[in-house]
Amino acid sequence: MGLGETLVWAKQFSDREFIQRYRLEAPGKRVLNAGSSSLRYGPNFLNVDIQDKEGVDVVCDIHDLPPGLGEFDAVICNAALQYCHNPHRVAAEFMRVLKPGGLLFVDAPWVQPFCEDTADRHRYSETALRDIFREFEIVESGPSILPGSALSMLCIHIAGSMTSNKYVNHALRLTARLLTWPLRAIRTAQPHKTAGAFYLIARKGTVFAPAVSPQPSAPSAKRLPVPRYSHHG
Repeated sequence: MGLGETLVWAKQFSDREFIQRYRLEAPGKRVLNAGSSSLRYGPNFLNVDIQDKEGVDVVCDIHDLPPGLGEFDAVICNAALQYCHNPHRVAAEFMRVLKPGGLLFVDAPWVQPFCEDTADRHRYSETALRDIFREFEIVESGPSILPGSALSMLCIHIAGSMTSNKYVNHALRLTARLLTWPLRAIRTAQPHKTAGAFYLIARKGTVFAPAVSPQPSAPSAKRLPVPRYSHHG
């Protein structure tokens, strides 16, 4: 993605802002970058991806994270969920590897063109994201790419695929990028309908021992102290 595209598609809330807000670059923090591609956030981030790209630490499928990875203070899944055939399975894996109280950041596309990387399978509304990660405590969610930027993105991609000549397409793409620049200012009353992408921040709950319903005892029975057990999840 070039500088021009970065400016046109500037996000309302990004993975970088998530990292800064929760100080995830602090010493001692351990963060999983799930579906990382080649993006490296910092030394305490473990990059996993199904493709063996530069910067990937562990090549694996995020549907089945290796048990040897250990636990994490946070998980980031940025623009990767659309490639997953079973997003609910991915959510369960994130829950498994997070420490109690650990944080999750997900950013996923809604109104966006097809993205050729691996098989591009899904688009997610804000409602869908909140449903997929409903076992977590949802901290917040919202549009990360507003409708105006989403419209600009679509125009640029349409212009860049109008002919079979890659040089002509490149020129059309640059022209569309300049012409659609003002569209970034568009705001709508219902951005959840046409946003380019949504983000979600969630937290894994603290693990407690399951509550046990008291059983009735005989009138003459002596009530003994109930031993306490600790549960390590």
